[in-house]
Amino acid sequence: MYQDNDSNNSGPQRPVFRKIDHIAIAVHDVEEAIKYFTDVMGFNLERRLHIKGRRTGMLSAEMTHGEIKFVLCQGTEPESQVSRLISNYGPGVAHIALAVDEAHSAAEQLGGFGISFDTSVIEGPGLKQVFTARDSNSGLSFEFIERTSEGGFLEENVQNLFDQLEKADAY
Repeated sequence: MYQDNDSNNSGPQRPVFRKIDHIAIAVHDVEEAIKYFTDVMGFNLERRLHIKGRRTGMLSAEMTHGEIKFVLCQGTEPESQVSRLISNYGPGVAHIALAVDEAHSAAEQLGGFGISFDTSVIEGPGLKQVFTARDSNSGLSFEFIERTSEGGFLEENVQNLFDQLEKADAY
């Protein structure tokens, strides 16, 4: 049975989701994807990152159009997290990031509903974020993100995420 946050039931509470912060898309070729998003869809390329882990890497591009944000992700090796994600689920949505008021509380509350996480709460300049394990039914992973100042993604934050996922062998 669905439990609404506003009910008087004393069961576990869910966090309030403020908005979709961004959607990460796993792509075969980030350059082709950038051209599609800019030339066809009219998005702006805000920044690019090249993240290197202990064994693999990732290229990413942050694309925006008004309040809409996509992060395009390409693995740099066949065994990288993004490449493995594409191998198992195909290109497309890697995760959906939902804005929350407090990432630690969101993880604790959702953990009470049985959600497992691939990362601990990652704390970096201007944001905190935590990533769920991929749901076996939908193939989706969610990020719960708490922003205090930074609207984009700093290399240090993405590197920390990449390192945690690589260590957990998650994708």
